[in-house]
Amino acid sequence: MKPTRTEVRHGHRHPPAPAAAARRPARGRSAAWLVGVWLCGGWLVGRVDALDWPTYQHDYQRSGLTQESLEFPLVLAWVHSAKAPAPAWPDPPKADFYTAPPQAPLKPRLAFDRAHAVVAVGERVYYGSSSEHTINCLEARTGELVWRYFADGPVRLAPTVAAGRLYAGADDGVVYCLDAQDAALHWKYAAAGTNDYRVANNGTFVSPYAVRTSVAVDQGVAYFAAGFFPHEGVYLCAVDAATGTQRLPNHWQRKYVGSAALQGYLLLSPTRLYVPGSRSTPFYFDRASGGMVGQYAGAMGTYALLAGNSLFFGPAARGGGQLTEGSLSGDTLATYEQGNAIVVTATRSYLLTDTSLSALARPTRALLWTRAASYPYALILAGATLFAGGENEVAAFDTTSGNRIWTGAVQGRAYGLAVANGRLFVSTDTGHIYSYLQNQSSRQSLWILY
Repeated sequence: MKPTRTEVRHGHRHPPAPAAAARRPARGRSAAWLVGVWLCGGWLVGRVDALDWPTYQHDYQRSGLTQESLEFPLVLAWVHSAKAPAPAWPDPPKADFYTAPPQAPLKPRLAFDRAHAVVAVGERVYYGSSSEHTINCLEARTGELVWRYFADGPVRLAPTVAAGRLYAGADDGVVYCLDAQDAALHWKYAAAGTNDYRVANNGTFVSPYAVRTSVAVDQGVAYFAAGFFPHEGVYLCAVDAATGTQRLPNHWQRKYVGSAALQGYLLLSPTRLYVPGSRSTPFYFDRASGGMVGQYAGAMGTYALLAGNSLFFGPAARGGGQLTEGSLSGDTLATYEQGNAIVVTATRSYLLTDTSLSALARPTRALLWTRAASYPYALILAGATLFAGGENEVAAFDTTSGNRIWTGAVQGRAYGLAVANGRLFVSTDTGHIYSYLQNQSSRQSLWILY
């Protein structure tokens, strides 16, 4: 790997970072506004050339939707090769051998850290590393490492970038707020305080109050959870995003003992906070107070998506794979057998399974088309194009017909997808991050960085 411009260890930088580049004017509205327009009114008229991807799956509904369109064919611009991820939890057995035949294959419920999922803002790309315990910044044009910040434990989930700052949690029980340009530490927050200690977990030592949720930043408040052992207690926190303190009535820290194990990406509605329940089903909380409102019934796991008045979650059930659609009040509305992921617009849902990609009408769920597709690991929608991640390959599908229109080669399973500022980013379980650039006329020299 090329020498870094800046390396940061626990808040100390060496050598001094270069002057921050002038910030680019915003080229899109807020993520929440975009999703609201999408779900309530459908597509905006006109083409959107470039948008950021500031958090996992684009927004705090984890929609996987962006209005940005890419022109085909895409060409490989660079490959960033990092150490392969070190997931917190092993995969489950292949099947539940206590059930009567036929034994359905078991889906992994805890699959939130299988790849270095990226976020992209302007000319920078960011990711966390569970194997190297770092938060990393790359140049979007070349993939070159700009800076690296060292935490005291694995960083398992993608960071969030908001208002020029980067937010990420680690298995050391700490949430870090860094300057997105030069990694200067603004603040850090440890929910357990001096009560912290270390336990063994899948080959490393971590805090029992590890931060294994994303950090969601909205209206000046940063939300996150710390802890994954219900009997030890799990903290749910809302702090001032600028200072990391609790100074207003909507800032709080709640500890739940014996009820929840919170791991996965947080989701926000105007009044509620939705959190995947690890091997169980999602919980939902009041944003103003942190009080627990309820828990869903249905599929289990760390996948979750908010769309309109529904929460989709899974992807595991007692009999194999499944996604559940529930109302925001907790009622079950529908189940999608063998579903791994889903993307939802105002008029359609696109369902991904191990062997197929399908389009369903909303709200009737009538089947519009289905295509055989071996891309079971990730699904997003950019413009009128679906991107799906498979084994050693990523593919693009036309939303009208379901026909495959492009494929790109990768190494490993493509668990992470993002589209931002004219590029498709693909993250795999081998530690590779790929940048595909739109339009042959925009092709640049290929960069491969180790």
